[in-house]
Formats: sequence, structure tokens, C-alpha cells
Amino acid sequence: MEDVSAYFAPSLFVNHGGGPNPVLGEQSNLEIARSLKEVHKIVDFNRLKAIILVTAHWEENQVTISSNERHELLFDYYNFPPESYKYKYEGRGDPELARKIHDALKAAKITTRLDPERGWDHGVFIPMMLIRPEADIPIVQVSILKNQDAKTHYEIGKVLHQFRKDGVSVVGSGLSYHNMGRFKASRGEKDEFIENKEFDEFLTTVCTSDEKNNIVLWKEAPGALACHPEGEADHLMPLLVAAGAGGPSKGRKVFGTAYRNRFLLSSFVWQ
Repeated sequence: MEDVSAYFAPSLFVNHGGGPNPVLGEQSNLEIARSLKEVHKIVDFNRLKAIILVTAHWEENQVTISSNERHELLFDYYNFPPESYKYKYEGRGDPELARKIHDALKAAKITTRLDPERGWDHGVFIPMMLIRPEADIPIVQVSILKNQDAKTHYEIGKVLHQFRKDGVSVVGSGLSYHNMGRFKASRGEKDEFIENKEFDEFLTTVCTSDEKNNIVLWKEAPGALACHPEGEADHLMPLLVAAGAGGPSKGRKVFGTAYRNRFLLSSFVWQ
């Protein structure tokens, strides 16, 4: 077996779609599902030791880290088909890695705690069912912060960067566009046009440049608060963490689609 410690694992941001829809095969989530199934082209799972997965669906006042050997699934979505509440993902946690993350964040003066109880939410198990259905890679789920402070999330990522050298991939799970009001309202609109072209261009420019730290200025980008309304930017925070964990390398865009022919979604990797 290869020495996984020699593998410098990537940091990446994935779009996890709407609820369980990527796994259900819902039409507008097909491209998202395909992108998740193709993560194996980016990550060498044969050499990967573990995944630190930062989920948009867990907000806390301090960074909170799943720390048990096993975690139940948390079906934190509503009004979906019965089969979507019977999913299983038998992946295991990594208490030792959780403790190391906890200690590293504390050393960086970022308030943190371990949580052995909370289940893995759908920001974890839905993408992972498609990314790695074998469920053979240990996962440590990490929360975002309720304050949605851009700089703090980027700094969290900078702390997590150190684990990549040991074969641990950092995965941010969210959506590069997430305005629930527009998602709902657009269902009844017949005209089709791209609503977030300028903001998507901003994300692509900063994530693929030497100055990706400018992502912390996301609110200044054109159309930013139409894409992620004030106080509702939970799905963008995992991208900020993934970018911070990217280290000195430039990122590259690995996926782009027009969700419902209207909302651009983009995924990035730092290797």
C-alpha cells in the first residue's frame, strides 16, 4: 500500500444541490450529480487518508467538529419522497483527526468545540453518496459560524490547510449561488436569463488568481447580496473555508452549470 502521508490532498468546493435531489435524480440537479460523481478525477481516493467536510447546513456560534467514530444521518430536509428518508451512508468518523483539528484551531485562537452527538447532515451525506458511495474514507464534519464573517471563515481554512500534507482533503459543501426567495419565485417565471453572471465571474476570478484572499470582499462584488442575501450566506461560507485551505496555489474551476437555466453554479479546486 502507498504511503498516504506523501499525498498532498486537494482542497475543493462542491455544489451539493437542493436537498436530496442530486441522489433522487431530479432533472435540474442532474449536472450537479454528475459533477459530484466525477470528483474521483480530482481526488486520489486510493491515497486519501480522510476528509474534513465543511457543511453549509451546520451553523454554530463557534467552530464545532464531529468527533465520534460513527454518526447517524440527519435528514434535515422536508417534503421529499419517502425513500430520501431511508438513505444510508455507513462512513466512519475520525476522532483522532477531530481532536487535531480542534487543537489546531485553538492554537490559532479560533474558538472551537468537539461534538460527538450531532448526525451528519445532508450537506455531508448527499454529496458523499455520489462522491464516494463506497463510504470507505473517514469523514470529520465541521460547522460554519452563525456570524457568517468572511475573514474568519477564510482564516479557518488557512488553519485546515496543514492537514492536506497528510493526505486529508478539505471539502466545502454549499452552493455558489443561494437565494431561496429567488429559487422559489423563479419556478413560476417563464422567461429564462442568467441572473448572477457578474457574481459568478467574480468568484471565478478570485478563486483562480494569486489573490484569492480577495474572496473575503465578496459583498463588494456586483450582485453579491442578490446571490447571497445579508445574513443568509451560509452556502457561501464553505467556499471561503476551501479557498483559505487552498494555500499559495491558484485554484481552478472544475465545474460550471446554469441551474434551472438561470443561476450559475461553480465549483473549484486547489491542488
